[in-house]
Amino acid sequence: MKRLSVLLSFILIFSLVLCPSASAQDNFDTLADWEIRVAVPDEAAAAVLQGNSYYIYALQEGYIPYVMLMATSRFASEEEFIDYLNEAMASQYRSQGFQIASPAELRTVGSKLCYEVDYTYTISGYEAVDRRIFMTVGDLTYMFASKEVPSLGMTLGTMLEDVVAGCVFLAEEPALPEDTPSPGEGDDSGLCDAYLYCQDDGMPKYWLDLTGAITDKPVLHCYFRSGDPFFYESCFILDFDPQELEDNGGVFVSGISNVQGTDVSDWFKWFSVELDEDGILFDIERDEKTLAGGPEDNIMTGVYLLDPSAAAVSYEYRDDSGALKYWLVDAGETVELHGSLRSRGDPESFEEIYVLDGASAEDDSGYVTSYSKIFKKGSDVSRWFQSVVLSRVQNSYILSVERDEKTLAGGPDDNILTGVYTFDPHVCFTPLEEGPFTEKELGVLAQRYYFRNNGFFPPEAEVAVNDDGSFTVHLFEIVDLDGTTHTATSAWYTVDPFGVGVNDITGEEAYLAD
Repeated sequence: MKRLSVLLSFILIFSLVLCPSASAQDNFDTLADWEIRVAVPDEAAAAVLQGNSYYIYALQEGYIPYVMLMATSRFASEEEFIDYLNEAMASQYRSQGFQIASPAELRTVGSKLCYEVDYTYTISGYEAVDRRIFMTVGDLTYMFASKEVPSLGMTLGTMLEDVVAGCVFLAEEPALPEDTPSPGEGDDSGLCDAYLYCQDDGMPKYWLDLTGAITDKPVLHCYFRSGDPFFYESCFILDFDPQELEDNGGVFVSGISNVQGTDVSDWFKWFSVELDEDGILFDIERDEKTLAGGPEDNIMTGVYLLDPSAAAVSYEYRDDSGALKYWLVDAGETVELHGSLRSRGDPESFEEIYVLDGASAEDDSGYVTSYSKIFKKGSDVSRWFQSVVLSRVQNSYILSVERDEKTLAGGPDDNILTGVYTFDPHVCFTPLEEGPFTEKELGVLAQRYYFRNNGFFPPEAEVAVNDDGSFTVHLFEIVDLDGTTHTATSAWYTVDPFGVGVNDITGEEAYLAD
């Protein structure tokens, strides 16, 4: 191990002319060796790992001010680390007016209990403020540090506290849910995972997500449109406890925010949620002064009965354009990594499946799994990868891939490449029952399936029974053009009684109940 004096060395050369901030990072960095995930603040100019320290620069890479992070297993406690650091700092900055401005003090940052020590010393004649925050998690002691020169305007505001409060220690995260029941299963809750409200024409309008996949709070999914035949999905976080709803039969929603965290509670005069023998009842009084647009763009005043439904959760990685690139499927002892790939630039994509074999995992420590066996179409392709690590971080999964470049055939469109991929939860409502379904039910499922995947709800559905026992569902609308009507087809599906089959137009597999 390198000497601590080297690990704690500082950048002593800095610009006296402040440069404009670079564009915001707005991302997360996972430092697997340190078992931590760091949220890079939006205002940061750069975030880089340099040797044994991780830096988040506020103005320009390589210059003060910055936040620094390191982790070590050398010390048994924060106090032992602090005692060592006090001596090391005093020795290093003895000729620069070194002082312990604030001795070690226990404090809380966000929800984290930690110790803070503040130092001051001079650099090139200017006083530097050096703050250190320590905490021990598992076998590692973490040190977060910030360096500022206030007299030159080189300050961080609350960035140090924001980084500490926002970090996630992977050792405290749950294991992969391979053997974990789905949300709502295996507990005493009588509530379903989802409740659905549809318009008179059968089109889904609102549904309540109680899976806890996106956030611990209930999520209200809404389908809006702005003068357009196609709908988009908008979500709101409702601040109430589902257990309280079940215990008391009703709750008043005290706070409502969108998924970006903006509080929109003042849009509503009240919002109550009640259990009904047929489902869940929303009683909403909207503040009309806050309306922007009409009923198609807003949650409106009214009483809405949401019927019991189910929900499916998938974990998806999308590229910069928003296109679905990879998705994860839990298959018990294994995890399936599905990829949407293209062969040598072909515009038509195909699905490839890599099976991560949990039975032969080299390391499963309860929060991160390193896979040593990977299969594709039954063949062992482990030699293609130097490492494949999957970890659970809050409500998402992080997949870290180190590819053996010598085994690549083709380019990025044909392969899973070296990189770090974040898989976020995607939740959709599904039928409460698994089937088999009647002709009428298959028609409704087909309409909703098309709506979820295309944003348009075909108003008409006709179902024909085929000689082989399958069903063909025709989705369409009647269009009037200058007094003449014709049929505009949205889709044809041929499926079995469980809604599994094919899209007859595209040839793609169809799962109407998923």
